Amino acid sequence: MQDLIEKIALSVDKKKVQGLCKKILKKCNFKSSRDLDNVVDLATWLYIYGYDEKAAAVCDLLDGIPFTGNYDICHRVDTALCLKARILREQGEPDGREELLERINERRDPKLYLNGADHYRNYFDVNIRSGESLNSKATANGWRLCKMRSAIYYREPGGFPISDEEFDRDIQDLVNILKQEK
Repeated sequence: MQDLIEKIALSVDKKKVQGLCKKILKKCNFKSSRDLDNVVDLATWLYIYGYDEKAAAVCDLLDGIPFTGNYDICHRVDTALCLKARILREQGEPDGREELLERINERRDPKLYLNGADHYRNYFDVNIRSGESLNSKATANGWRLCKMRSAIYYREPGGFPISDEEFDRDIQDLVNILKQEK
């Protein structure tokens, strides 16, 4: 893991990526949801900036973490795997993608999504607007990143009561805004 993160730190000159690499190199425990958030955020920022291969490699770091019943950990792992599945789909590689989605969907029940569409459509946008009203670009973009992670998390495995087109539009809009970060 250390070699990959060091290579990314040396090759990607973006503040968000540099900061996350430093955090991960300083401390990364795969039993800590906060540390896993840093890994998922790094992969997501790499994806935003167009470094798809590096983003997929970071996602692979979490691929071997077994499900132990801790859904805080599992959610972060699944978020990374959904991002990798998206990258594979965009690159036209369905085989690896299908295997990832089968593993992810083993723990999912679409019946639990019934109330999720309203939450997805409102919760993040309220918080993004709140950050903007406070003139806090960092807060607004933090919520944008959360919305993007959620959109990918629900879009890729399917079964969520929001169309793929709506998710893809949201993701593209968020990428266009977030990639302006240095």
